[in-house]
Amino acid sequence: MQKQTARAVLDAALRTGADFAELYVQSKKSHAIEINYKRVDNVSTRVVYGAGLRLMRGLRQVYGYTSDLSERALTALADKLAASFDGERSLSAGEFAEIKSSDVHAPAKEHASVSTERKIEYLKRGESAMYAVSPLVVNARCAIGETDETVEIFTVKAGVCRVVRDRRVHTRVMAIATAGKDGAFEVGSFSPGLSKGAEFYDETDFEAGAREAAEDAVALLDAPECPSGNMPVIIGNKFGGVLFHEACGHPLEGTAISHNTSPFAGKIGQKVASDIVTAIDDGTIPHGWGSECFDDEGEPSTRNVLIENGVLKSYMTDTFDGRRMNAAPTGACRRESYKYLPTTRMTNTYIASGKSTPEEIIKATKYGLYCVGFNGGSVDPTTDKFNFTSSKTYLVKDGKLAGLVKAASLVGFGYDILPKIDMVGNDAECAACMCGAASGSLFVAVGQPTLRVAEMTVGGKGETV
Repeated sequence: MQKQTARAVLDAALRTGADFAELYVQSKKSHAIEINYKRVDNVSTRVVYGAGLRLMRGLRQVYGYTSDLSERALTALADKLAASFDGERSLSAGEFAEIKSSDVHAPAKEHASVSTERKIEYLKRGESAMYAVSPLVVNARCAIGETDETVEIFTVKAGVCRVVRDRRVHTRVMAIATAGKDGAFEVGSFSPGLSKGAEFYDETDFEAGAREAAEDAVALLDAPECPSGNMPVIIGNKFGGVLFHEACGHPLEGTAISHNTSPFAGKIGQKVASDIVTAIDDGTIPHGWGSECFDDEGEPSTRNVLIENGVLKSYMTDTFDGRRMNAAPTGACRRESYKYLPTTRMTNTYIASGKSTPEEIIKATKYGLYCVGFNGGSVDPTTDKFNFTSSKTYLVKDGKLAGLVKAASLVGFGYDILPKIDMVGNDAECAACMCGAASGSLFVAVGQPTLRVAEMTVGGKGETV
């Protein structure tokens, strides 16, 4: 968008006393390919293009959006939003200082450099690998998801006019195997992703991941039911971090903190976890699935230590919630598209590595569960109560893995779990996922090392311990 157009729109929006104005312009192209039931089921491209306008005055904010990016349409939107306030002008839009974006997340290889035909062949190799595992594999679903997005964010804030431009490229592959026997079905999956271009295909062993997904699905068919009761639970690295993301990450977002609905509100400087727990939200990780050079209100992404050695150090904050909290934004204001009002959201959120090896953690556990994969869950951020399902779970007996068991349900409260983490591994890694909340569905990474919770409530269909 031309700076002069943005200046005219924001100046019109500020005429009734708004003390903050933001024009967010988005252009996003998504491409998907999917193989399902031994056929190419979907090849599609989707384009999102539009702009959102946000105004603040004190603790009030208004938002509107349009897909018509003409100056006439945007000025009309500005006039409608400005009518929400009835004060005197306090700011004007001047010349925009352009803040340069880093190329730290730039793709090495453009998506278009690999043809659709080659991408389908890539998926078919994974499909063949899954079917080759066993005749019990009844379906092998393989997919590719690519996005290439550019945002421009013009802001007038505290008398400073600036514009940032950020390009965000994501690539993800997925293999989901379904195995069936005697009317029962089980699922295994593999779904890595990074903020990279087509080079991601060369760097990912898709066939090996697809094969492991099928092996998991077949093995689960004969696995015994998971026991239930209170017991030690070892949570694997990578996607195991989804439990912290949901049970503790969301309650540390400004959205919950600013309304005093989080159990962590008002506890900065207090002990909230065991001494060996350090948790971080870091939007600066090179090529991280949730990384951005700038967030969706134009603030630079940051590495924000939330919990350090068990002590609550900070929250994730955006400009509006920060006003309620008397806190500066932390570069974590995000939205799915121009149609969403942005708010505080996580980026790459993980528990940092500790000193134990995964083998030491297992060896130190006399009886319990080792949860390697998760396929979903939920949390109430006002109570911090969570419910998760572990899709790949091993029973641990006398310090050794005693075999795979069927899905386990983990229930509890995030604030209760953090102090019970008594061993933290040295193998922290992140995994890609999508997070849905108030400002839409976003690219976020979850992560942690292998760690042990001394006691958790486990729901299973097996014997009670």
